[in-house]
Amino acid sequence: MFEAGLWTRSLPAFAAGTVLAGTGIGLAFRRGVGVTQRLADPRHRADLLATYFLFAYTGTIGPTLALGLLDQTINQDVATLILAVAVVATTLTGALSRPATAIT
Repeated sequence: MFEAGLWTRSLPAFAAGTVLAGTGIGLAFRRGVGVTQRLADPRHRADLLATYFLFAYTGTIGPTLALGLLDQTINQDVATLILAVAVVATTLTGALSRPATAIT
């Protein structure tokens, strides 16, 4: 939806896509923090959470930097499309290669 709003120059589609993406990343981040807290030894919880935050923020800044670099060499719309495809492919690869676990 975000990408469609960008290509069609539709502010409502762009805004809706941004809200949807933000909600998704927020829920994933919240779930990750919860799992980290639940699994961590209480004496080392702060260390593990600090590491989680470091990698989570690195994961969010990486695509932003990549978009900035791509935008310098190619059209912004094409750069965003390439980045969106890379993010979706990475997400699907990670989700499909994970062993199935029971959610408790």
